[in-house]
Amino acid sequence: MDLPNGTTNNRRVFTDASPLVDRIHWAVVFVAMPTLATLGIIGNSLSVITIYKLGFKKSTNILLFALAISDILFMIGANGPAKVMYEWGRGGLWFPEHEARVLYYFYHIFDYLNWTAGPMSMGVPILITAERFVAVFFPLKFHTIVTRGRTLVAVVVLILFTYIPQIYIRFWFRFNYEFDPTHNASVGLSVRTSLYYDHEQLSMVLGHFYAGIGYFVIIVGSGSIAISVRISLAAAQRRRMMTGTDRQMTKRDSNTNTRSQILHGKLGAPSRTTKTLLTLCIFYTISCLFVAMPTFFPNICVWPLFTLDVNFRSMEVFMYHLIKLDLCLNASCNFIIYVAMNKNFRDAFFEIVGNKKEK
Repeated sequence: MDLPNGTTNNRRVFTDASPLVDRIHWAVVFVAMPTLATLGIIGNSLSVITIYKLGFKKSTNILLFALAISDILFMIGANGPAKVMYEWGRGGLWFPEHEARVLYYFYHIFDYLNWTAGPMSMGVPILITAERFVAVFFPLKFHTIVTRGRTLVAVVVLILFTYIPQIYIRFWFRFNYEFDPTHNASVGLSVRTSLYYDHEQLSMVLGHFYAGIGYFVIIVGSGSIAISVRISLAAAQRRRMMTGTDRQMTKRDSNTNTRSQILHGKLGAPSRTTKTLLTLCIFYTISCLFVAMPTFFPNICVWPLFTLDVNFRSMEVFMYHLIKLDLCLNASCNFIIYVAMNKNFRDAFFEIVGNKKEK
């Protein structure tokens, strides 16, 4: 049975990276990802503060708050020093036994955040797309269908869906300190326990689940297209109404207020919230297309968590780090979208900055 990453029984033959790819790989891991993550953590932290100030009366704010927290945790996990040390170069922790053991636990803490907050960040836009789909297609029933309570339940279910499996997965590993005659040095390794081998079929099922996260992009992309088409049709209808209004109404008409709403684009026009969230979902779809590639081309990438005897200087691991770079890019741009597209968010943010300056 083949896993999504192209392994058979979780093993595969790796393609050694060239010296040029190695140099690019180093730049991705030690320069590009940490830089994007730093900017992203700052931006998402500002988003958390601003959304908290706006309050959680709207379901949208609950979803954006969950997305910002997930993005922060993912970028911390993906760029954790112990994780980078382990997954770069020769692989493993090349330190004295005590230091290697401590770093081993930190490695799994960061890897846990990487594999929980990452899928969470990929999953929240599905909830955002569903929420806007209801708002655009069923506006009169929106407040009946989408409530704060239901939104909170959806977020909690997504948290359980992404965080609980990784608790079990951590019991697949134990620390082992062994001598490597090839490099004439001892290394701390994360090796598989008997639990992993006793439930290897389950590990394959979980591997398929995480590889299938790429389908999230298709769901959000399809939803965004449907919402965009619906908004375009509404805009065309609004233009026809404006034309009819110009022909049939005069300044003394009793329906002056309706005419004014039509002429100013308020009747049937998408709200600022819809525009902001649609932009967010479209950017997510475009930026995360690369993340979905291993779902359809499984041999180009490897997931170290589900693969035995990983060659960390291989092309497949290089692609794995490029995917993490892509996710960091997506996570770091959300704050810019909010400020650029949403006046309420922008006003609340500048009010916070102004208050801080006054103090």
